[in-house]
Amino acid sequence: MSKLTEIKFFLNSIGMPTPQQSDLCCYTLLAMLQIDEKKDWSQAMSIWIRIHDIIKFIKENYGIVYAENSRETFRKQAIHHFRNAALIEDNGQATNSPNYRYRITREALVLIQSIKKPQWHKLLDDFLMRHKKLIDIYSSQKKIKKMPVRINEKDLTFSPGKHNELQKSIIEEFAPRFAPGCSCLYVGDTIEKDLIKDEETLSKLGFSITLHDKMPD
Repeated sequence: MSKLTEIKFFLNSIGMPTPQQSDLCCYTLLAMLQIDEKKDWSQAMSIWIRIHDIIKFIKENYGIVYAENSRETFRKQAIHHFRNAALIEDNGQATNSPNYRYRITREALVLIQSIKKPQWHKLLDDFLMRHKKLIDIYSSQKKIKKMPVRINEKDLTFSPGKHNELQKSIIEEFAPRFAPGCSCLYVGDTIEKDLIKDEETLSKLGFSITLHDKMPD
């Protein structure tokens, strides 16, 4: 089994969201651990490292080339979330400092070094007792941030986002003011595409749609 597959298994085991199990994220963690295909997990290391060093390690050891100007992508897709999950820490320097570096936390290192060893499951349980799964944290945050919206005398919610903020304003402020007594026949949320879909009335008005049709914006 490749190191990419094994580190992806690790990230899944600790409850990282799917986007943070991408190849870029996996290679980032492998670089921070200084693990190539030939090394055993027990040889994983925790050293202070820059994103430049991560990109260089991935190229030299896995043959995957990421451009230097993709450093912000590494921060947003991997580094930020790894820190939230207690996998890494920084050295406290200013983020724009050339001396700003990251390293694997001690407890994450001990857990990773135990991959494929008998104590793996116990150490994993201990880690998860101390740190909530990131996928659960993000899921809770999404629920908290939901926007309440009243549509056709029903209390519903929109997912956060500028598009839904506009839809909420149209339904709750524009429509009552400029089209009093109207009903909303269709509105889609970024997650639940058919939040409101009055097929019967739409059909009477000449819109021939089914549950499987995609409505335009």
